[in-house]
Amino acid sequence: MTATSSRPAWSSRFNRLTMRLLKFGIIGGLLLILLAEMLSHGPDTKPPMYSWIAWLETAVSLFVIFVYFWYQPGRKHWIAAAAVASLAATVLDLFYDQGIRGVGTAELLALGLLMLFAVRHWDAPPGRWVAYATGAAVMLIGVARLYSNDLQEAAIGGTMLTGMALTTVIGFGAYLRSMDKLRRETQEEVRQAERLELAREMHDFVAHHVTGMVVLAQAAQVTNTDPRKAFADIEEAGLAALTSMRRMVKMLRNDDGGAGTNPLGDLAQIEDLVERFNREGTDTTCFISPELAGSAVAPEIAATAHRIVREALTNVRKHARGATRVRVVVAAASGNGLEVSVRDDGRAPRGRLAAGGLAQSGGGMGLLGLGERIEAVGGQLRAQSRPEGGWETAAWLPRATAPAE
Repeated sequence: MTATSSRPAWSSRFNRLTMRLLKFGIIGGLLLILLAEMLSHGPDTKPPMYSWIAWLETAVSLFVIFVYFWYQPGRKHWIAAAAVASLAATVLDLFYDQGIRGVGTAELLALGLLMLFAVRHWDAPPGRWVAYATGAAVMLIGVARLYSNDLQEAAIGGTMLTGMALTTVIGFGAYLRSMDKLRRETQEEVRQAERLELAREMHDFVAHHVTGMVVLAQAAQVTNTDPRKAFADIEEAGLAALTSMRRMVKMLRNDDGGAGTNPLGDLAQIEDLVERFNREGTDTTCFISPELAGSAVAPEIAATAHRIVREALTNVRKHARGATRVRVVVAAASGNGLEVSVRDDGRAPRGRLAAGGLAQSGGGMGLLGLGERIEAVGGQLRAQSRPEGGWETAAWLPRATAPAE
């Protein structure tokens, strides 16, 4: 079983391919514009390729275009270099006018794209001044290109259009920045909620193991048990308690925690959970393999299985339109594990959870946190649409936790 279904993986690859093709298309268009600018000329003028200043502007334009191509979020040093180079080349062109129309349209468009990144990553180093420098470079190129025209009214109108376009880019960049901030705040909230839940569960898990150690010690005192075997059993229970504590502490320290504050549950409580869901009007059935009863499953694994069912039933209620049947199965699986599955026959609306993969921001934060929690105990999650209709949330979990390191 894989962590995500083949369909979301294919969708993710398709989205990445689409974005790459779009970027290559933009780069190709900018290069064609640059080539056309170098070769175009009027009836009585020479093309810019005969001017050394035009070649300098072309070099700067290529630099700006490739900064856009290689840009990665937060690396605004290259945007700053592109803006400074553009300002220097444009000022030199204004002071050294050769009477030949210069080059700058492709550079102007590429700087507009960089301006979007500069505003979106407003606080990234080397500072906010990068956005101001990039905006100044855009406006200066626009003024230099437009005022080379003899029609002053057209030049003034073009300058206003350049300013409006720049304002639009700034507004869109600010919107993307606000969305990034909202996503970070939401993730921080769900991480804090998960830490609080894990802190409560740590107490329950450790109490379970310590109680077992006490029972073993008491039994050894009233029976003729071999002391070495009694000590071995107590040692095993102590190691299990240490494993639970270390795993919980690791999850509490993890900065990529999951979501949701909910009460601790186990396999025995899954039937009650399904019964409550059934009373709300949906035909819901539950099957739990008898061989998983008792102490066959570690407490934190049982709590994770309960969490899977609870999250899946919540998603059915929120997102499965027209769902009439829900099937919950907790069965033994290969590899000394168990499989938890929740299947419904509802119709998925557009943008249903996990439609773009569990790791993407478009999915639900509950499902995202659930996937991270399952991975933390050594399991794997699968969430996908069913070929016969409906949705399936399933996970493979080990019955026992990994040994203490």
